[in-house]
Amino acid sequence: MTARGGSGPSISGGGTIAVDTSAMTAAAHGLRVAADVLQEARSGAAWCRPARPEARARLDDAVALLGRAVADAERAEAGLRIAADRYGTVEHAVLDGQRMLAAGAAALTGGVLRTVFFTAGPGAAVLLGAGLVDVALVAGAARTVQHSLETGRLAPQSDPVLLRSLALVIASLDDGLRGAMLLERPDHVLTDDPGAPIGSEGVAAVLAALLLHPAGADLRLERTRRGAVTSPRSLAELADRLPDGGEPAGQVRIERYDGADGTRWIVYIAGTVTFERDSGEEPFDLASDVLGVAHRPSDSERAVLAAMAEAGVDPDEPVLLVGHSQGALDAVRVAEDGGYRVGGVVGFGGPTGQIPLPEEVPVLAVEHDEDLVPVLGGTAASGAAGLRRLVVRRSLPDEGYGPATSPATARFPAHDLGAYRRTTAAAEATGDARVEAFKGRIGPFLDGDRGTATRWRARRVLPVRPGPARTAVGGSGPRPSR
Repeated sequence: MTARGGSGPSISGGGTIAVDTSAMTAAAHGLRVAADVLQEARSGAAWCRPARPEARARLDDAVALLGRAVADAERAEAGLRIAADRYGTVEHAVLDGQRMLAAGAAALTGGVLRTVFFTAGPGAAVLLGAGLVDVALVAGAARTVQHSLETGRLAPQSDPVLLRSLALVIASLDDGLRGAMLLERPDHVLTDDPGAPIGSEGVAAVLAALLLHPAGADLRLERTRRGAVTSPRSLAELADRLPDGGEPAGQVRIERYDGADGTRWIVYIAGTVTFERDSGEEPFDLASDVLGVAHRPSDSERAVLAAMAEAGVDPDEPVLLVGHSQGALDAVRVAEDGGYRVGGVVGFGGPTGQIPLPEEVPVLAVEHDEDLVPVLGGTAASGAAGLRRLVVRRSLPDEGYGPATSPATARFPAHDLGAYRRTTAAAEATGDARVEAFKGRIGPFLDGDRGTATRWRARRVLPVRPGPARTAVGGSGPRPSR
């Protein structure tokens, strides 16, 4: 759900369109505080026993009035919280409806283009396809002009309407291809399965093979830092500890905590370091992004698994995975495929909406309406899997993103980790029951115990080029099972 005009975050179980529940949640929180104050006043008044009978009668009337006020405040609070929670379910149904309409339209378009191709020739099909693209471009340009007039700046990459439309297009590309090949079935329209034949994962895999260098190079892993640490006590602190992959210390931070119940771990994963097509030794790159969406082994995911293995994370020990952008995608893929006992996933601005995780793994996704990156994963998963995913969304005020915290996101301020940290802190401040329930499920990781933190940098081992001899050290990390 989306809070407009730069207001507080909206919280939902999978709902991702515009219903402002942040004001409802804040009002419910205020009513809870008021009910507590009134109850305290009622309890204090009940202890007073004036000597005069008429004073006692008036005091008893006041106590009764306070009791009714407490009950009314509690009923109003419960009603607001129930309404805010149900909006998530309703919006999720609306979102599913939009996705099914887009999928059906894409499949129909693919079928029409195929028919025109075989009846009127390739030229007619190309002209019809070009016409459809022109219509879409004109509509996008018109929306860009409208948005620039409303906001006073030209930034189509951060227009929530265009981004929502782009998510529907991305989610429907596979339906269009299957429609053109006469492979589309009703269940493909009803449930958007990325792993379906010629699904979005397959499309991404083809793009990776055509446009990007192959994954699977040997990796060299280096531990760059080690020191004492105290475990975080809030979700915002998790965002604070996420590494900037461009730093010399590296792309992965791992914290170990030993307690009476055994050892537990928190793994923090950085976002994309470079978008260069030829990224050299950097594994956190565009190729890993696309391969992660395609559900294929990526070098960044392999680097995370290698760091976890070197740090000593045992598959039977609970681990909390935290990531930003590509790091959020890697966190979800490790939870899905890595063979570890994952106690929770927290992602900030990741393209992870279509990836369902088992019910026993609590998932929190923090997303901004103006952020392009979450859109690149397509629309959110449908059904119960989508509703299990707790989503905190916020619409940022124009020019109110705050200072950039990383050069990598300076051009996309809605994707900046600092903005996500502020959104997360605001969500915690609402006292929303769903946020508190999620924090309760990952509570053992937020207990303030002392532990040890290590930082890790992964690099690709590049092929030896002609010239002076070079020695490659280390080797490849473990490959995730598929």
